[in-house]
Amino acid sequence: MRPLALPDYEKPADPNDDLTHLIAVSMNPVGLSICLFSTNRWVTGETWYRADDVCALVDRFEIDHAQPSWPVNRWITALLQLFHPQVVALIRARDERVKEWTAEKDTDNAYEDRDLEITAVADISVDDQIAAVQTALDAKG
Repeated sequence: MRPLALPDYEKPADPNDDLTHLIAVSMNPVGLSICLFSTNRWVTGETWYRADDVCALVDRFEIDHAQPSWPVNRWITALLQLFHPQVVALIRARDERVKEWTAEKDTDNAYEDRDLEITAVADISVDDQIAAVQTALDAKG
């Protein structure tokens, strides 16, 4: 897996610093996850990898350590597993949106364009997703 060759990419001294952002989670005032979204590179300062590579990371995503918060680490791991199809779709839509933006704006580096912050959005419901999973499992018998 290699970072996308962007004009302003600088390889970090430590390979562990070549990090990428998967998705962001929007919460309502009572703490329920209501939306997943992806962002442009400048928002997180990440290293940009192609969607196929990032989707492969989602398949293996697990935070299995106690710091900074064991319950939050378990929650975010479970959330990405439960909403795996939506996460993968968001990552693919992220790349497509940046590609479209590049063509629309005729820009050399859409990844740093401050006018493009959110690249894709998916409303979610834990209850609806669990029901959909249960329906799929029931259909399999």
